[in-house]
Amino acid sequence: MRWFLLLVLGALPWMGLRWLVFHARRLAAVLLMAGWFSTLAVVLALLEVRYPGVCGRLFPGAQTYAEDMLAWVRTGSGCEGSPSCFVPQHLAHLATFLGLTLATGGLGGLVLAVVLFGWMGAYTGGLAVLAQNPWAFLAGWHPWALLRVAGFLFLGVAFSEPLLGGGLASLWKNRHWWLAGFAFCVADVLVKWCCAEAWRVAVLQPLLR
Repeated sequence: MRWFLLLVLGALPWMGLRWLVFHARRLAAVLLMAGWFSTLAVVLALLEVRYPGVCGRLFPGAQTYAEDMLAWVRTGSGCEGSPSCFVPQHLAHLATFLGLTLATGGLGGLVLAVVLFGWMGAYTGGLAVLAQNPWAFLAGWHPWALLRVAGFLFLGVAFSEPLLGGGLASLWKNRHWWLAGFAFCVADVLVKWCCAEAWRVAVLQPLLR
């Protein structure tokens, strides 16, 4: 049942993505996915506030991720503040996302993205519960996380195109799309490396006082 839900949540934007990419409307495809995942992010965080633990039950790994992130917010100890931990994690997620996207015309990548948004829902909703403020979940969307989402959006469109009608040649023809995506992902790591502790101390910890 859980995996069926993930497939449905990934398939809903994929139907529009297929049509837009086939007609070379790449920016519209990026905006479609951005709108869908923005909605999903808000809904999942609010559900977590209303029903604590729901994201952990629906999305594999979400509960563990939320616990690790909340421990980092409180103590500064955790993967989020350690490049030796988060860089390999980011690379693994990126490689998996690109492989699934290329192999399935975007559907597999969208399902993985749904899972990762479930992780964020568990964390941001949990942060809002601890802060006793439902709007605190906005602070949980760290600036570097937004850069990573932007990178995945551009890469998702570029790497879904070969199977949706563009052929492998489309990867070279439209290389500015995936180059922009990789640039966002690199910026994500650099900003996180430099600013994670400052964001934790200046923005997140005060929410818990």
